[in-house]
Amino acid sequence: MTSINDQHARILACDFGTGGVTFGLYNPHTNKMEGFGGAVYQDRANLSEPQWVEQDPRDWINATPLAMAELRSKVAFSENDIVGIGIGGHMHALVLLDRHNQPITVDNQLLCGAIMWNDPRGEPEGQFLSEKLGQPIPARMTLSRILWFAEHYPTQWQQQVHRVAVPSSYIALELTGEFGVGPGDASGMTGQLNDLGQIDEPSITALIPELHNRLPTVGRSGEVLGELNARGAELLGLPIGIPVAYPEGDQPVGMIASGCCRPGDASVSLGNSVVLNVVGTTPILSQRGPIDSFRTVTGDHLLMTCVTSGTIVYDQLVELFKPLWPKDRTIAELQDWLAEEAAAVPPGCDGVAALPFYGGEGVLRQPNAFASWLGLRKGDLNAGVLARSSMEASCLMMRYGFECMRAEGLAEVSQLVLSGGGSKNTLWPQVVADIFKLPVVMPQDADEAATRGAAYLALHMLERQAPQARSLEALLEERVVLSQPIVPRSVNFEVYDEMLPVLIDTAARLVPLYDHPRFTLFI
Repeated sequence: MTSINDQHARILACDFGTGGVTFGLYNPHTNKMEGFGGAVYQDRANLSEPQWVEQDPRDWINATPLAMAELRSKVAFSENDIVGIGIGGHMHALVLLDRHNQPITVDNQLLCGAIMWNDPRGEPEGQFLSEKLGQPIPARMTLSRILWFAEHYPTQWQQQVHRVAVPSSYIALELTGEFGVGPGDASGMTGQLNDLGQIDEPSITALIPELHNRLPTVGRSGEVLGELNARGAELLGLPIGIPVAYPEGDQPVGMIASGCCRPGDASVSLGNSVVLNVVGTTPILSQRGPIDSFRTVTGDHLLMTCVTSGTIVYDQLVELFKPLWPKDRTIAELQDWLAEEAAAVPPGCDGVAALPFYGGEGVLRQPNAFASWLGLRKGDLNAGVLARSSMEASCLMMRYGFECMRAEGLAEVSQLVLSGGGSKNTLWPQVVADIFKLPVVMPQDADEAATRGAAYLALHMLERQAPQARSLEALLEERVVLSQPIVPRSVNFEVYDEMLPVLIDTAARLVPLYDHPRFTLFI
């Protein structure tokens, strides 16, 4: 096998997102992603409730060779050039597997797909688990959905389920035959890890006894999960035996692509969810909703505010205007036009407040929340106001979580590192800077941060095998290159400071409507 020191050596990085998979080819000698290949998959249709969100995990596997084929069409490399593989995946989704490591079926039909992070199920279960475990367990956490499944499908839960996985650990199991996960994704499954950095199985199995021996082992950054097996080699078109790093969740992986590994380092991901991540020194377990306490890839504390209604608030507007958009112009041009229209609207939108909760909102613990606009007057119903107010609302929800963290003694944050697809927007980064009153910078390949982060995981694994291995922090110090900062505009601070409590108070006043049978689609 080719050595990492060979000039032909390359790393294969995988990011299994909610809308598709991206494979990237990383050159460790030039620190460049030389090419990307992808394939899409869809949510399952015709579910029992309109707000439920599931995917068939087998679609992720089927998309793998398609993404590899596209990667090979973009950049030439030999199968023998690949010296390591890193895997990242969207967090929290519940993947239940039988004794053959396949999703649970009844009469050859999928019983339940992977329950996705933005599915509204799990709020009552999360409340129950929070009380019993003495820590905040959000509805989107895998453990909440495990309890939901066990209560609704008791026979299958007791007799058919052999393993409980999340996307990254399921993919890695398929590729290597080994069942493990990184500390970030593990804590996103079940909450706080024990003193050994493993899942606290005794506490959890006291509530859900069948979980014993069904959960993955936990390995930190730099550790080898296993080697590519025959099945993995077939899917990727690569030789058997290539080392594979412990897989991780997309948020912890995106943080290392952003160089965030020290207390006070903070990143913002503008993806399907809008997420603020801060490296902390201790967990914050006093608030359920605004703050989640997970782990980084090295097992340090990760404080997170996850806004369920992420870039979907922008995507919905793109879909609204798409039928009116000239056929000879691209969707990217439509997105740019929306940003230009939004930039022409003053910060604060002259009092228009958006509550763009298209699929509930986890920060507010409101699975039934819906989108609404308040304060619209004559002349306000236009593309610019709708777009800017949606951006501002998502960022203000993150700011709310940030202020909750600061109230709990968060270390000083000096800048935000921005990544995700929304980082390409010409306005959104400035809105983030103004609302947080902090400079915003971006890493290389900001819109593919999870893929680059997976490459760093594999590189750290390979370097750890050397006689004089260095820390992940030292690796990132050398590899991560940040852009010039986007400077916050102090003239906008006051309007956003005034908007924040109004937005939170308004959402609280709408709770009776969110729960009213007239508006409730999911119970």
